[in-house]
Amino acid sequence: MGGGGSPRRGGCGAESGLRFPAGVWWRSFVFAGAGLRRAWRAERNLRVQACVAWAALSAAWFCRLPAARVAVLLALVSAVLSAEIMNSALETLVDLAAPGPHPLAAAAKDLAAGAVLAMSLGALGAGAAVFWPVGPYTRALLAGAAAHPARAALGLVVLAALAGAAAARLPGRSCGARGNGPE
Repeated sequence: MGGGGSPRRGGCGAESGLRFPAGVWWRSFVFAGAGLRRAWRAERNLRVQACVAWAALSAAWFCRLPAARVAVLLALVSAVLSAEIMNSALETLVDLAAPGPHPLAAAAKDLAAGAVLAMSLGALGAGAAVFWPVGPYTRALLAGAAAHPARAALGLVVLAALAGAAAARLPGRSCGARGNGPE
């Protein structure tokens, strides 16, 4: 869970040669949970991506995908959300190191955002491959939508509402190509 601790947290990581004292090993999970909460509260894109992930996993459940395909979707979801959180961590470090506008700071942020975009596009393609074969899974999804168009439309409206609520709930950070700080 992140290797070692920071100096403010005691620095008892593996690289220091120290081991967590008995009963303290769980602290790394507490710190990781705090990071997830911070990312969820501050990062609009993470919330939107989580809604898209929820939709993909719901479609997998609706189509009764086999466990192996669901595992692929879970790995893709984890990869995209992890990339977004790493992007946010890098943006935070850049803001700390260069509080004012600087071309290298903007380049670092743009590169990190590009990595998230590349991961997202790759996940989209791989996710499409999971659902694409016109077999029982895709037929189930299409047949369900055709048999109950009102339900399908309602599902799309609910999904759009969830994505909009996630995007608008809290002001997220944006790293325009010119500035370093949050909007």
